[in-house]
Amino acid sequence: MLTPNRCSILLYLLQVAKENADVIIMDDNFTTIVKVAKWGRAIYINIQKFVQFQLTVNVVALITNFVSACITGAAPLTAVQLLWVNLIMDTLGALALATEPPNDGLMERQPVGRKASFITKPMWRNIFGQSVYQLIILGVLNFEGKRLLGLSGSDATAVLNTLIFNSFVFCQ
Repeated sequence: MLTPNRCSILLYLLQVAKENADVIIMDDNFTTIVKVAKWGRAIYINIQKFVQFQLTVNVVALITNFVSACITGAAPLTAVQLLWVNLIMDTLGALALATEPPNDGLMERQPVGRKASFITKPMWRNIFGQSVYQLIILGVLNFEGKRLLGLSGSDATAVLNTLIFNSFVFCQ
């Protein structure tokens, strides 16, 4: 039996739980609870997709510029181009992934454990595979582009670097 003292303790504990909770559901409707869980999973997956995209973009840009600078003495992607990629492409990528709504298949997936790695093995595989693909294309263009495309003259390097930048953007 609930006495007035026990009721006040229970209300106090509920208030403490509300203040310390990350998400508060205002009703006890089961469909609301399912909707909250679905949105939570969707947000988690969208953040994973964005991190995977970011890592791929930055790994490719870093390796392309570093290897090219070490071998040829010049980087094909300028600071302004890299800034453009970070500002425009990352913003648009974040918007695209943030606006992806949850689907019914999310509730069929297993919950993510507390100690589970945020970057999963399939994500590493995708990052590695896409990075290798892009690095091969950009490497061939960077080191053999003038010969393959028949570029010559004083502006051949500028034309090639423009093509490398556009190819980098299109690969993303």
